[in-house]
Amino acid sequence: MKLAGTWKKISTATCDQAYPDEIEFFERPRYLGKKGPHQGFILWDAGSYEIVQENQVKISTATDEQVLYQFSLSGDLLTFIDPEGCEFKYQRVK
Repeated sequence: MKLAGTWKKISTATCDQAYPDEIEFFERPRYLGKKGPHQGFILWDAGSYEIVQENQVKISTATDEQVLYQFSLSGDLLTFIDPEGCEFKYQRVK
């Protein structure tokens, strides 16, 4: 599964406010998160990621912690589930 590309968050759950409004995953594998206009601290600011299984990705967070997330990719829809069970979705923009 390839995460490379630019993604815009389309979910609006209260629990997903700590995740960036937009994120770009690079091939390297690095990522860069961008805050939305009303966001404060975001967990995914910039760092690395590693796909460890078909549906699991380890992402380095703003606190330098390596966190394991469940994810699925269906066409241009990318869904994550964080360790607390919060589900949030991104749509590919490029």
